Amino acid sequence: MIRRSRLGIHRLMALFGMMAVAILLTACDDSTSPDPPPAEEDPTIAEIVAADGQFSTLLGIVQAAGLVEALDDEDATFTVFAPVNAAFAPYNVDVLAADEAVLGDVLQYHVIEGAAVESSDLSDGQTVTTLAGDDLLVRIIDGNVFIDGSQVTTPDVMAENGVVHVIDRVMVGNQNLATVASAVNATSSLFDVVVDAGLGEAFAGADGWTVFAPNNAAFAAVEGVLGELSEEQVVEVLQYHVLPDAVTNSSELLALLAENDGEVSVPTATGEDVVITQAGDGSISFNGGQASLDLSNLDYFASNGIIHLIDGVLLPEAYRPAQTIASVVAGDADFSTLLAALEAANLVEPLADEEATFTVFAPNNAAFGDINVDVLLGQPEALASVLGFHVIPDAALEAGDLTDGATVTTLAGDELTVSVDGEGNVSIGGSNVIAADIGTDNGVIHVIDRTLLDNQNLANVAWFVSETASLYGAVVDFGLADAFIGAENWTVFGPDNATFDEADLSPFSEEEIQAVLQYHVIAGDAPIHSADLLALLEANDGEISVETLQGEELIIALDNGAVVLNGGQATLNLELLDFNASNGVLHVIEGLILPPSLTEDDDPDQVTGTFTLEADGTSAWIVDGNGDNPQISLEVGGRYTFDVSEVDSGFHPLAFVDSDGAALLSQANGGSGSFAEDAGVDFSSSADEVVFTLTADLAAALASYICTTHGSMTGAVVIAD
Repeated sequence: MIRRSRLGIHRLMALFGMMAVAILLTACDDSTSPDPPPAEEDPTIAEIVAADGQFSTLLGIVQAAGLVEALDDEDATFTVFAPVNAAFAPYNVDVLAADEAVLGDVLQYHVIEGAAVESSDLSDGQTVTTLAGDDLLVRIIDGNVFIDGSQVTTPDVMAENGVVHVIDRVMVGNQNLATVASAVNATSSLFDVVVDAGLGEAFAGADGWTVFAPNNAAFAAVEGVLGELSEEQVVEVLQYHVLPDAVTNSSELLALLAENDGEVSVPTATGEDVVITQAGDGSISFNGGQASLDLSNLDYFASNGIIHLIDGVLLPEAYRPAQTIASVVAGDADFSTLLAALEAANLVEPLADEEATFTVFAPNNAAFGDINVDVLLGQPEALASVLGFHVIPDAALEAGDLTDGATVTTLAGDELTVSVDGEGNVSIGGSNVIAADIGTDNGVIHVIDRTLLDNQNLANVAWFVSETASLYGAVVDFGLADAFIGAENWTVFGPDNATFDEADLSPFSEEEIQAVLQYHVIAGDAPIHSADLLALLEANDGEISVETLQGEELIIALDNGAVVLNGGQATLNLELLDFNASNGVLHVIEGLILPPSLTEDDDPDQVTGTFTLEADGTSAWIVDGNGDNPQISLEVGGRYTFDVSEVDSGFHPLAFVDSDGAALLSQANGGSGSFAEDAGVDFSSSADEVVFTLTADLAAALASYICTTHGSMTGAVVIAD
């Protein structure tokens, strides 16, 4: 309802009160009854504002404008849209207060005189006339009341002389665009540029403009660019931020985007269109990323338009800096490693050449994750060659131009092979294109997920891949570097750094270590890539035997999804495969594989022994025909085989444990235990036998042999002197 002035009601109440007193005095002599308490009245609007700390900024401005007395008048009636302190945050209050006329207009724009308009009296699309003489537009969206873009957060705070509605942003909708830009903190730089360019009067006298206003940080970021433009060109840049034909509030902009599949092209005051795009996450960008709409700073209404804040300066096409491959790389934090490499190789300037044309397969930072970047950057010649291998000169090849099996010549002079699968996914030399067709003024960029080392020899590849640095060191130390450099069609199973850290090669001679390294190489008619290896395994019931460069056979098998070498001496690291080289391919393995000739007993003095185990039901072991868990005697340095072929190892898994029962070696899980990976122990386990060498460390811990599922099947192990 609308509450009119209650002055007459007050006077009638006073008259009735006097009559009641007279009647009481007449009816009662010497009455001792207490006086009735005075009726409580609502505070005035001025009293509400003064008493509530959240209105302290508003109170100061009202006091400065000399309006306290008016809002305290009980004989008047007002509706006040009262901004809380936070509602002033977007504004420079000093700028507003500096001009008394502006300040007065703004305050009066928050007041309706002569009526107490409650929230139930408001309807969507309604206009109400303010004390300043201007109309306010009411919008009701999802049950929430908005007044000139400011939301009513607390409605209907009743006062003796009207009603207060608390709002979340100061309304400046009766000020022109120039004044609004000067008063909003984040657009003070825009206002300065507008004035300097002689457009102050145009902004003040505009009619129905929508302004996408760059914030202060946006102007700071392009200060150098604007400084190189003439005044006329700066004017054109500013006009490019203006839609001159109509006021478009944020709701209307969102509706326009929704009607056009998330992208619209709209003419600006320059006549050139600006492209506005909404992404799936709701963000809104301009011209493919020149700026983004600040979704928390929209709908600054003005008397002659509306302002929405953006985080970048929009440049007409004629004034945009060249978007070269070099500038794209420099401007994207995800290419910081690539940028450092390009700078080290002096390739930034060539890729910034607007007259040149390139296709670049650009590794992002994650694509360098397997590479020791410091080592690569320290080799200028190799670095230039590696980077050149990622660049195709004199052509801008989009993903659609690339066909399966095609070869292209790189800047390094080497051929690069393209693969395209049935779903159109593109890979280059084993690296996947994860983002295609990033257009620039001098070519196109395709983002890839692994750095290409394909034009480097196997020695360099082992050096540059972080996990095979120790392999490279061994290759150099034991005189095989030239062989790795001059190899042809090698497949190298490269032990990772942890393998070399844990391996004890001291028992081997230099020639034997060379043999061990050569045993990790398959020299064939073509390198064996991971897909080829898996196909071979699947075609051969999960196991193949291949001749190595050393001359002995290497057994490769599938084991529960893993690829194991020599029955478990090493496992293929499925995350680090297919490091292509100019003369082969490198796959990383976890573990050292040893030629059978180096694991056989060549020492006639070494103690060896075989024990045959059977199970006496579930009660005891029978060892070499002796029942009741007989004691077993072993010697340090001995190589022992425990034949369990007559035992169901799934029901009676054999294990060797310490005095606390912790497994040192066990048949369980395909071979496990704390010494299972010890190179000196050289442990192997199958359903039929368990084999190991008794090292001094293992002997010091060993206490018993057991069946891990039946506690009664336990026998002592003694270590002979």
